[in-house]
Amino acid sequence: MSRIYPVEAYSYASRFNLREVEAWLPPDRGMRSTKTQLIVSLDGDRLAYLFDFGAIVFVNVPDAEREGIVETFNNKLQQEPHPPLRESFLIEVRPGSAMEVGFDRVVVPDIAATTMDVIATVIAQSVAIDYYDEDVQAILDRVGAVAGEVARQGRPLGRTRDFVRFVGTAMASQVEIISAISLLDKPDLTWENEAADRLHDKLRHTLEIQERYKALEFKLSTIRESLGTLIEFSQTRRMLFLEGSIVALIVFEILLSLLKLN
Repeated sequence: MSRIYPVEAYSYASRFNLREVEAWLPPDRGMRSTKTQLIVSLDGDRLAYLFDFGAIVFVNVPDAEREGIVETFNNKLQQEPHPPLRESFLIEVRPGSAMEVGFDRVVVPDIAATTMDVIATVIAQSVAIDYYDEDVQAILDRVGAVAGEVARQGRPLGRTRDFVRFVGTAMASQVEIISAISLLDKPDLTWENEAADRLHDKLRHTLEIQERYKALEFKLSTIRESLGTLIEFSQTRRMLFLEGSIVALIVFEILLSLLKLN
């Protein structure tokens, strides 16, 4: 008889301070941690994985209990731009079967701590990449809109201060995303466990982690180049304005001198 373990993953914009978020979880629970993740045993085979890059993965946790924890995080993380992104997956334990990986589930012959750890890590990476991709696409759309304004009007619409603030926000978002991309790191346990390593590689291949990350990198590169061009354009306009002002002052002085002579 096979058994199904539902997996629900959530991704936030905020990075997690694991020592701080530990206090947000139900008390008197078994916990183990590494530098980058906190694993909480809610009871028996009900587990919650918290990753420092801002993702939570629940394994076999009932809806009410899971939603209570997510609500706590939503209330604590006041600076979130929008609700967390959610992704669902299944673990099917089928005794005696070979390991199989699909887009919506992974089939394993038995449930072990290393198996859970690998699956939770890759699902967390997947949902985090989707979250970052949404944010990057929003920045890219805004850069496109500003570029369109420049093409039509010869300058960005609105105040210079708003343009500078937008550039600063976009650059800060890029730095945050790049610093959070510990997403591609292999968990240490895969170096010590051949089965865990195979499962990790199969999951990442099936969920196209590498390809999606490369697409994210390309968008970030496009944003960097576009912002650089817009900043250059803005500086050029300022220089032209400054040079025009200087020429106008010189002409005014010459006219003033001529008027005095007359």
